[in-house]
Amino acid sequence: MANSRHRTIWALRGGCLAVVTLLASSCANPQAELALRAPVAMVGMSKASLLSCAGVPERSAVAGDAEYLVYTRRQTLVDRDVDWEPSPWLGPRGPMLWEPDVTTWSRTYNCEATFELHGGQVTAVRYNDRRDPTLCYQIVGNCMR
Repeated sequence: MANSRHRTIWALRGGCLAVVTLLASSCANPQAELALRAPVAMVGMSKASLLSCAGVPERSAVAGDAEYLVYTRRQTLVDRDVDWEPSPWLGPRGPMLWEPDVTTWSRTYNCEATFELHGGQVTAVRYNDRRDPTLCYQIVGNCMR
């Protein structure tokens, strides 16, 4: 009897662990994960393939035998918060009238991907610090399919 109870408890624990694992994995962003794998997966890609899947770079430079292609994506999000406050400026009826108090702020996210090429082949892919991997996916997503 105790052995059967022990098995039931372990089965319940295993089921709870499976549910927690499923919930945690459902929060992952597959686009961001692909973008973070791209610096390794894209090494060896030809310049022609890179241009066909990523498009025309924003900037390019040549230094010695190295060629650098730079792609950039930016996104600005604007948020607004509206609070309704009693108007003290409208005389004796002011407290009965409300006016909006609007607060606006913005956040800018970006990703800059630099591809280093030697001999027409990608040898390195670097992203800027403090990047947004989802925006990086917009650069490399077609190349990772």
